[in-house]
Amino acid sequence: MIKAFYKADTVKEILTLITLHDSKAGFLAGGTDINRLHSQSKYETVIDINTACLQEIKKTDLGLEIGACVTFERALEDSSIPAYLRKALRYAGSRTLRNMATIGGNVALQRSDSYLLPVLIAAKARLKTIDLSENGELIEDSVPIREYVEHKDMFQHTLIARICLDKPERFAASERFCKSIQAPPSIVVGFGADYSEQKKILHNVRIVIGTAPYGIYRLLKVEEAVNQGAIQTAAELEKAVSDETKAISDYTGSDKYKKYLAGTASANFFTECLAASGR
Repeated sequence: MIKAFYKADTVKEILTLITLHDSKAGFLAGGTDINRLHSQSKYETVIDINTACLQEIKKTDLGLEIGACVTFERALEDSSIPAYLRKALRYAGSRTLRNMATIGGNVALQRSDSYLLPVLIAAKARLKTIDLSENGELIEDSVPIREYVEHKDMFQHTLIARICLDKPERFAASERFCKSIQAPPSIVVGFGADYSEQKKILHNVRIVIGTAPYGIYRLLKVEEAVNQGAIQTAAELEKAVSDETKAISDYTGSDKYKKYLAGTASANFFTECLAASGR
């Protein structure tokens, strides 16, 4: 139950407050999860971060930076947002939800049904983060998004300032399988890769799965097999992904069905990536 609400105007004030209240406090941006019925975000104190200048979308020499408090709808209105992210943003079918939900919030929650995490990990996005040192100085860092997910506990009091898309030439895509746009997904699949024109192969492949109760995870063995050339066709990839995907049977579908969806989606992305590369 929320017992205290703070509205912070600066990043330093935000981090000072979160440090003072320790594990009982959380950041509040759009509030779509904290205020949700049966939310797993059990905070006694929330700190509103919306006035801390985290709402800018800007092009950089490397690509694009998106402020953590940019809402889904605001991002969709910006023509600089890449197609793969626009598709993922539209997985949130309610315009009301898109007007509230923030990109940084969706990343920070790391839910198994995340709209954005699978494709952002596949795209090798980076996070500009800010922490507070023991002597009160702000510490800025650039963190690979996969590292942020893999070491979630390390970033409990870390503020995400911006999401950086600095690999514009990389192929990235995702698919969300659900019975309706408002229903929980059976599984979410993200796929990303670079293409070597010289060797005529895909490399730096990432295959990301999101499904309850396993959360967001990568198929590292399958990725390595593709990168080393042990998997060279869509059919081989489909079988490997199906075999390695972890899933359980529940009201969203059977485990076999989810494995099948993961395999076919990955195979389709593999084919699309090769076609996009002109192979």
